[in-house]
Amino acid sequence: MVKARQQVAGKFGFILGCIAAVAALAINLWRAPKPLSLVAIVIAVLMSALNVPLGIAFGLLGERMTRKGG
Repeated sequence: MVKARQQVAGKFGFILGCIAAVAALAINLWRAPKPLSLVAIVIAVLMSALNVPLGIAFGLLGERMTRKGG
């Protein structure tokens, strides 16, 4: 039962992380000085990619905090 909850929480966190990554990429590219350079694009992609593992971690943390019983 716990393993199934962790799987769902991980998938949910992955989806939220991907949504946050796309939003962060859009915001970073919008705020970057124009014309866009390759370095600005690479930095924006790398910064937004950090949202995916953070989303998974928060999903798993939420599963652990809401688990009943131990």
